[in-house]
Amino acid sequence: MESIRNEPLIWILEDDEGCQFVYEQMLKNDFKTIYFENIKKFKDRYSEVMTKSNGIRPSIIIADLMLNDGNFLSFLTSDFHPGLGDEVPFIVVSSDDDIESLRICFKEGANDYITKPFKRNELLVKIETILKNNQSFVKPVKPNVSIDGVVIEGLTGKQKRLLSLFNTQKDRVVDRDLILDKVWGDTSVHPKTLDVHLYNLRRKLGPYGLIIKSLGGGRWTLMGDKK
Repeated sequence: MESIRNEPLIWILEDDEGCQFVYEQMLKNDFKTIYFENIKKFKDRYSEVMTKSNGIRPSIIIADLMLNDGNFLSFLTSDFHPGLGDEVPFIVVSSDDDIESLRICFKEGANDYITKPFKRNELLVKIETILKNNQSFVKPVKPNVSIDGVVIEGLTGKQKRLLSLFNTQKDRVVDRDLILDKVWGDTSVHPKTLDVHLYNLRRKLGPYGLIIKSLGGGRWTLMGDKK
């Protein structure tokens, strides 16, 4: 179903008609929605709007992991998805709470990961926050972060903010509450979200001789791996 109003456009990958109805009731007053019941239809439409200068791109994408023609994780890890997560933000919504699924989604650019069932207000706040931070549907380019004069390449926006936070604290020590406040602000996040971001950031810092070490009690420090 597709609305003719001027609200932001949300694409929703969901093959369950009951879930589609729930989304429609949640979003109909504030957003336009287009539904895709399989990855193929989504992929074809996405290719079309991304390659045409006059194509109407979605403001945000909400995707279930398990569709009737495959797993959205396979799509994310393929070579196909140009701009997904960079030009078009997306949220993964799934009953799958597996840590590896979260890691893959965030590694491939997901803005958030929500487990079913979820509350209407939770979804709306996350959508509003992402849209506010992604004006014109393009993520703002954030400055590179340097550690001891070395520029750390290949970081996502949140990884840059997280690394910058380490850089500004005494002895480069941060705790969970500080990270949630400075990196996510007022947005509630999945309990495992922070752990996944730290895991992915650790992997990118390894080649630079840097590690993030747990100090216990929800505290971490950034240090050289030879200390």
